[in-house]
Amino acid sequence: MWSDIRYAARTLVKSPVFALTAIAALALGIGANTAIFSVFNGLMLHPAGVSEPDRVVVTRVKYDKLNLKSIPVSAPDFADIRRGEQVFSAAAAMVEADYNYTGGDWPERLEGAQVTWQWFSVFGARPELGRVFRPEEDQPKANQEVVLAYSAWKRVFGGDPAIVGKTIQLNQQSYRAVGVMGPEFRWPSQADLWTPLGLPPNEYAEQNRYNEGLFVVARMKSGVPFAQANAFVKLAARRLIEEHDPEHGYARDSGWGMFLVPLTEFVFGDVKTPVLILLGAVTFVLLIACANIAGLMLVRSSARSREIVVRAALGAGRWRLIRQTLAESLVLAATGTLAGLGVAYGGVRLLLALAPESLATGVAISLDRYVLLFTVGVGILAGVLFGLAPAWHGRTQTAARAVPAGGGRARFGPGAARRGGPFPQEPLPHRTGRCRVRASRRYDRGAGAARDAVRRRREAGDVLSHRARTLERHSRSAGSRGGRAFTL
Repeated sequence: MWSDIRYAARTLVKSPVFALTAIAALALGIGANTAIFSVFNGLMLHPAGVSEPDRVVVTRVKYDKLNLKSIPVSAPDFADIRRGEQVFSAAAAMVEADYNYTGGDWPERLEGAQVTWQWFSVFGARPELGRVFRPEEDQPKANQEVVLAYSAWKRVFGGDPAIVGKTIQLNQQSYRAVGVMGPEFRWPSQADLWTPLGLPPNEYAEQNRYNEGLFVVARMKSGVPFAQANAFVKLAARRLIEEHDPEHGYARDSGWGMFLVPLTEFVFGDVKTPVLILLGAVTFVLLIACANIAGLMLVRSSARSREIVVRAALGAGRWRLIRQTLAESLVLAATGTLAGLGVAYGGVRLLLALAPESLATGVAISLDRYVLLFTVGVGILAGVLFGLAPAWHGRTQTAARAVPAGGGRARFGPGAARRGGPFPQEPLPHRTGRCRVRASRRYDRGAGAARDAVRRRREAGDVLSHRARTLERHSRSAGSRGGRAFTL
């Protein structure tokens, strides 16, 4: 196979116009697919900073009869989620907060979030420096710690590695920096820092059930499907209504209930359908490119009919000829894939530049290993697609299509029959069989003539050797008697 690839590369170098045209078409098709898939991967499949995002869910509340379909939850609702240890491994709540940093040369406004101590555990995030919050720090009047985002650590504090343990001034209060998160974690996306929420115990009282204002996320236990977790939350809400009907008549009358939404669906659900439509469109573009390249290769294969016939006459089987054509397709696909990665990189930068600032802020789109695997798969599939037609066409290239019956120059193409080409009135299988019979007979006649010539030369050599030995014997006899020597 390696020899086929080297031969294919040499052949393509000899046809630079065809090779560059095919590679350019492939680069645009594969690059567009890779760029759109990288966006879909970075938003829906593997968002940056989240470990196993399919296990992270958002808890929401609805009031069907008030036409409130999805709103934040209350502290008692959060407590119910946190008690579901048979379904969730961690749960956390968050409220947005802004801070004024006054420890630098001039004041700076930082966007932050107040979170409960398991916030980072829900996302599976680990700090770059230091640590995250502890349970005892998530208490009222004990929540004076801060974890910095990587970007804020670099921008505001100059990337000081000794920032952990230092005290900084936020909103004219002292906070002790306990950690710095990695560059990939920014949930919520605009956060520059996080501080402990420290909810007081009276916030969890039942009378605050309908005082919603917390953004609550939870991580499902390994092996727990989303449907089971969602059913657990809905059942807990229904049981709450049934057990406290007099007290919670408002819940029944307003259609109150809790439900779960996957994190990626909640954050990026609005762009999922447009991205999928774009992915389908660029896939169609790639199919068009493959069809065009297949047509070019068919024309090129027809122009190389004599070469195919010669290779077949020298003993190359059908699979060998097909493999050579597929090797050319794979060489083109590999080169087009590498060029497509460059197109994809530029396409991703362009998409982020054109996207609204509210959508692009904090979104990390990169060509990670999942995108690279997708690109390699698309390149191989494209190579097989546009290589099948030329390979099948090469399979039908036989000696009967190129070698004329009565000798002379072969004629090719659809007009060969009109010009008196080889076997104009016979179907291909009959012509193939007749050509093979004639070739076999000519080979037998040639081989027989060669054997006769060798035999005659051997006989002539034997005669000459016998006469030479006879002459030598008589010459010696005449010399000893002083007589006349014999001649041939």
